[in-house]
Amino acid sequence: MSQAKNWAKKIAEECLSCGECSDSCRILTELNESPATIASRGPESHEAYGCALCGRCEAVCSLGLSPFRMFEQRRIKAVKNGEIDLHEYQYLFPDRAVTVMSLFKEFYNIDYSDLNCSHPADTAFLPGCTMFTYSPKLTRQVYETLTELYENPLLFDNCCGIPMYHIGLPERGDKIKAELREKVRQLGVKRLVIACPNCFYQFSNEDSFKDVEIITVYEALLEKFDSHQSSEVYSIHDSCPDRFEGIFAKQVREALDRAGYQRVEMKHHGRESVCCGSSGQLGHFRPEWATEHEVQNLDEAKAAGADSLLAYCHACVLNFGNIADSSIKVRHALNVLLNFEENYDEVKIEAAKMFEGEAGEARYYRLFEDPE
Repeated sequence: MSQAKNWAKKIAEECLSCGECSDSCRILTELNESPATIASRGPESHEAYGCALCGRCEAVCSLGLSPFRMFEQRRIKAVKNGEIDLHEYQYLFPDRAVTVMSLFKEFYNIDYSDLNCSHPADTAFLPGCTMFTYSPKLTRQVYETLTELYENPLLFDNCCGIPMYHIGLPERGDKIKAELREKVRQLGVKRLVIACPNCFYQFSNEDSFKDVEIITVYEALLEKFDSHQSSEVYSIHDSCPDRFEGIFAKQVREALDRAGYQRVEMKHHGRESVCCGSSGQLGHFRPEWATEHEVQNLDEAKAAGADSLLAYCHACVLNFGNIADSSIKVRHALNVLLNFEENYDEVKIEAAKMFEGEAGEARYYRLFEDPE
């Protein structure tokens, strides 16, 4: 995460107050102030946590200014000043033993111990926390397909640390990345195949990983993807971390086109894609805005003439799956390319079942044991 530059100072001095960045930005629309005005007075902590940190503001800014970085820096300050109760959000922290994801895996007996999780290998597959937790069948399908290409690949359960950066704890995010770097070294990994865009950009832009070949799962599996199987029309939601380099966006579209699938573009895509609602942990700080993002994307897919909305970020897929009454079907891009169906409408219901009854209540309180 960028912290060296004082973004508030830069924005206060250079922002033209043109209003271009306010389009599809809930926090700027609510505040009804230009980034220059906000920067000059200094953003409040509650405003910082209302930003999705999605980067769209920077993508559309003619000067390349980055209001979201200003809010990101304000979150770090909020944590240091004790303006946010970390205990309230510790269920999100991947460096803790008990999280919502760990409880989900425990509750549904999700176990990968039959796969190679610890023996040295040249290649490792990093699905990302969300896919690893909530789509174990898809995780296995990808892993098994990779075994056709690479000898006994490793399966990594690591997080890239993005939740820590989003909350305002960059030191803990750095520690999580360093732990994976050491794991890669100890196991002799020379190639890291990554499914999650957040993970990909966290590690591909890290100097300490320069000696490791880092590729997307779409690059690794290109020759294994299925050809055209139906008359469905697909739209692709582009995830926030891919906004600037567009590596996933390009590879997924090329894979679909090569296989003969029909696709249409949404109004907002590529650099101007609208966040799914999960970036910056927005669903935890402003859930009503997260829902608005979900609905906007599904509506745009429908308006484009799509039957299904595809995403290549698993968190995006789950967010869109929350809108169960949508006429647009939600799929992960890998579901289509590997011809592997899943029902994402059910994940939210499955997660809620963990906290039902007395046992569920006890399970819930485990999330808040041993406060920060």
